[in-house]
Amino acid sequence: MLNTRCFLTLLLGALAACSGSAPSSEQRVVVFGVDGLDPEMLLERMAQGMMPNFSKLAETSAVVPLGTSWPPQSPVAWSNFITGVNPGKHGLYDFIHVDRHNYGVLSSMSNTEDVGMEMSLFGYKLPLTGGGQKLTRQFPAFWEVLSEAGVPVYVHRMPANYPMGETTAITFPDMGAPDLAGAASGKAFLWSESEARADKDSDSYYIRKVSLNRRKVKDGLGLAKFYANFYGPENTMLDQDDAMAKLHHQEELKHAAEVSGDVAAAKLAGNAIAKLTASMASEREVATPFTGFVDTRETVAQFSADIAGRIAIAQEGQWSDWVQVDFEMIPGLVTLSGWTRFLFKSANPVEVYASPIQIDPWNPAMPVSTPDTASADLADAIGPYYTQGFPDAYKSYKADLLTTSEFVSQSDTVFDERGLMMEYALDQLDATGGMLFFYTGSLDLRCHMLWHCQDEKHPHQEEPGEYQGLPYEQQIDRVYQQVDTMLGRLVERLDTMEADGNPVKLIVMSDHGFAPFRRKMHVNDWLVQEGYLVLKDGKTSGSVSVHAKLADGSVDWSQADVDWSQSKAYTVGFNGIILNRVGREPQGTVTDQEADALLDEMAKKLMQLQDADGTQILSRVLPASVAYSGPMLDSAPDLQLGFNVGYGASDECAIGSVTGEGVLANNDSRWSGSHLMDPDLVKGTLVIRGQSKVGLTPSLEDITATLYNLFSVQGPAGLDGQSLLNP
Repeated sequence: MLNTRCFLTLLLGALAACSGSAPSSEQRVVVFGVDGLDPEMLLERMAQGMMPNFSKLAETSAVVPLGTSWPPQSPVAWSNFITGVNPGKHGLYDFIHVDRHNYGVLSSMSNTEDVGMEMSLFGYKLPLTGGGQKLTRQFPAFWEVLSEAGVPVYVHRMPANYPMGETTAITFPDMGAPDLAGAASGKAFLWSESEARADKDSDSYYIRKVSLNRRKVKDGLGLAKFYANFYGPENTMLDQDDAMAKLHHQEELKHAAEVSGDVAAAKLAGNAIAKLTASMASEREVATPFTGFVDTRETVAQFSADIAGRIAIAQEGQWSDWVQVDFEMIPGLVTLSGWTRFLFKSANPVEVYASPIQIDPWNPAMPVSTPDTASADLADAIGPYYTQGFPDAYKSYKADLLTTSEFVSQSDTVFDERGLMMEYALDQLDATGGMLFFYTGSLDLRCHMLWHCQDEKHPHQEEPGEYQGLPYEQQIDRVYQQVDTMLGRLVERLDTMEADGNPVKLIVMSDHGFAPFRRKMHVNDWLVQEGYLVLKDGKTSGSVSVHAKLADGSVDWSQADVDWSQSKAYTVGFNGIILNRVGREPQGTVTDQEADALLDEMAKKLMQLQDADGTQILSRVLPASVAYSGPMLDSAPDLQLGFNVGYGASDECAIGSVTGEGVLANNDSRWSGSHLMDPDLVKGTLVIRGQSKVGLTPSLEDITATLYNLFSVQGPAGLDGQSLLNP
């Protein structure tokens, strides 16, 4: 079914073809965005001779710290750069935003529209209007403004830009773009015969036990096989109205029984709810079977998979090529296509991993580029590729589906793929001129996940090992060197363009730096301890947003764990405290007249917090009115937490939980490096080729203003940045 956006894209493309040649520009500007490139870490490695291409660039160009965002979280920082304004104007304050209808959790980057008109057909409900995702950013992106002014713009992998807005620029999203199942960071697969594994599902992976048929195996050698499934997106088109009505009825019965104290009736209704929920989920599940073969007859074992006649092959310890996987959503009518790659982890016991199913760039179920056809053009040039954001498998590594070597190996495949994308993007720029933004995120994710390998003080420690001849403690050095090699190739291509008489301005930048994350703070536990967040009698832990959300979406406040009538503040997200304000929160208690004094009181207490060894936990705490300015100020958490080096908010804060474990705990996790701290402690990096001095103290917003200056384009009204060009 051709949606409205696809039709408009095709129509605009046809009109452009009829109206003449594509736009071109004599000016050429490249922004190389390296997520997480830390200025101090970079300079240290340059001094040690690890970064020859950065060192050569530094002969004529200053390497300076770059001011990052409050808070220094990737979606916030990249949005500052995208727009040239602070969060008070673009509206993104965290990875997580609170749902102010029910204290629940929302994505900061996008929201889903309610379904409008529907058509029922053969037991399916097909949405005719609504139901799509919408970008939450509230200020124009630089590529929208530049392309509207006639500048050719190529944006290859921009974080915090999904779903993409309408634009004539060629753009590809990164962080925020989902896999085919709709998982923001992808949902991977692991099949195992190991006794140490058990069937398990999460929001980021499926683990399934498999039994191998070994009838052809003799003396431990031979060919064995197993049967397994890939799971696709839930079939939300199924008409389940009758089942939903039954579920709602049982929820009402359960609540009535609990109020009356009828334990037996409440248990009976609870069991019915569980069965109905499981049955509905099973009906929505869409699976595609495959057969796995394990051949141990040769020196190196080999795995092969047969997916409806499509074959993928990998030797032990290696990755297969991409292979297509189809999911039949409505038999004979709707089929969704995707791509995956297998890692043959082990032959004894057999363990096979598969990357999340990527949206098919040739036939995308959801747009993964603008225009929609650009994703196919890229795939024609380099083959199938990771269309999801955050393609480095950090969640699989964090959950121990991958070893350290396997994680770095998978991240290498992503980095190599980015190299191919960069060559393609440079070809585009060379042909038309204009502006290119090119992004790589592997350094950021490896610093997050591998910091513990190089940090003896970190609570999380593992057995030492090595990958490609380097010990794990040198793998962060290695990814810095990989980025340096990519920069060298980029400069080589730009030098070729300049030799042809086409000068190119190069800006290298990062959104933030890095630091260790050794101790985590349960912010809601601190709020409970200080009396700002009040739990109901008998409650010692649980989610701040725990309430009985019924099948029709309504809220039963009587079942919440929190006594909102007595609560003044709460946390949902990683770097802020939110006041329970009258007129803004659904059960608000704090008036505007009380807010400033309450914020000042909490800030003073927080700044006095110390760890057991006397280390100050927070280096700065600011009210939102000081950190931000603009029409979106009221959407921000009221108090911004600037953690000291080594400290950060726990994962439980993000979903608004009270743990009952106390205020501070060791961060015993592979997610061991971070930047969710005081922005002055984790600044980004800026290098402008040929500019030996930068007059201003530069910020992310200043780079945006510089781009407008370079192309002599007037930026939007209200821009916060200033141009960094020499006067």
